[in-house]
Amino acid sequence: MKIANKIVMTLAGLLLVVAAVLKFHEMLIICKPSWGEQGIWEAYEFFLVQIPLELCLGLWLVSGLFRKAAWLAGTLAFFGFIFVTLYKGAIGAESCGCFGQIPVNPWLTLGLIDIPMFLLLVLNRPGQEYKLLPPPWPNTFHAIVFAIPIFAVLIFAAPALVAFKPTCIKPDEPNGSVIKNPRAKPDDPNAVPPQKVKLWSWLEYIDIAEQLKGGLVVAMMYHHDCSTCATMVPRYDRYFRKMKEAGDDSIKIAFLAIPPYSEKGPVPADTVCLRGKLSDKQKWAITSPYVVALIDGEVVKTWKQGTAPEPEKIMDEIFAQP
Repeated sequence: MKIANKIVMTLAGLLLVVAAVLKFHEMLIICKPSWGEQGIWEAYEFFLVQIPLELCLGLWLVSGLFRKAAWLAGTLAFFGFIFVTLYKGAIGAESCGCFGQIPVNPWLTLGLIDIPMFLLLVLNRPGQEYKLLPPPWPNTFHAIVFAIPIFAVLIFAAPALVAFKPTCIKPDEPNGSVIKNPRAKPDDPNAVPPQKVKLWSWLEYIDIAEQLKGGLVVAMMYHHDCSTCATMVPRYDRYFRKMKEAGDDSIKIAFLAIPPYSEKGPVPADTVCLRGKLSDKQKWAITSPYVVALIDGEVVKTWKQGTAPEPEKIMDEIFAQP
């Protein structure tokens, strides 16, 4: 039992250390949305707390210091992971987010890691000779070797993440804003004569920019694993198909992938909408979906990040009087 407990706790600790390091790396190269822009599990502030705690817990489990207390903390942590992963699987997330940029299906994580590791910890608890709190005290040298890194992680990990936070491109305008009063609907006889256009600054980072500069375009920016995108993208695609079938070419719809890209995603393979990408040379701080309306390449309306208007109401919302 003693050997089994040490093996299980070491494996659990190493798993947490690897997961924390991978998330740390992701935080240095990917723009995470802030608390107000995204759910708690994907918020930048949440990771500032989670990563140091996860790394410290992993080191603690590996060290064997105060074994019974470490075992209890590790068991409770994996018990909590079960519910978080279950939630992500239920909402249709493509990845559990446990291992940074390495995508792992939440149901695989739940069935192969979280539940088995929780059960292994429960079944292989420390022996009776270990108390929840000391004594017995650990070997002084052994304690110092592990205690110093653990406290260093707690103190310096979050500040390091903040200091090396990547420079990100964010939407220039407030979420859900009307940038300017559009001239008029395309068929409005009272339309104001064309004026000098101020092109959308993001066009230089989009591979299909030229196709977005003419007429009325609704651009939806999406992540491949975005649950809201998985619902709204097919609806936009169906709406545009109906317009095309009816011979209505007053609007174009474009789907723009936000890096990191994936071959999988919500856009139908046979879509008749425009498809493009935001450049992966830049860091993007966008909560998907993010929908922008353009007229001749100029932004005339945006919608709140993380939401998408009903496709049937887009025209009315774009041309609504402020």
